[in-house]
Amino acid sequence: MEFNIIPDQEALSKCAWCDGHILEDTEVFAFGAKLRPGVDLSEYQSHCIQIAMVSEEKPVYALVTVEGSDAKKDDKDLMFLVCSERCGLKLKDALEKEVSIGNLLGHIMP
Repeated sequence: MEFNIIPDQEALSKCAWCDGHILEDTEVFAFGAKLRPGVDLSEYQSHCIQIAMVSEEKPVYALVTVEGSDAKKDDKDLMFLVCSERCGLKLKDALEKEVSIGNLLGHIMP
């Protein structure tokens, strides 16, 4: 599986669900996901990547966690940034469909 690396500035300034702008002084919400066994994103660590979802006709941005980071210690391989709880719930629902399809994600984590 191949992923596109997204410039950090772009990925960190957009909601992963609605693509709305996230400003530096705006509250942001985040949640993580665990990859399925056998999925290796080590070459993308510390980068933002674009993920094409099978269940939706849109890509989403995710940050690939780095070994030793708090997120990685919490067993989160990917982090998603959203602009609101509403967008977080919608993205989580869409990602749960991806889990059931079984392509990339193992499960979603709060």
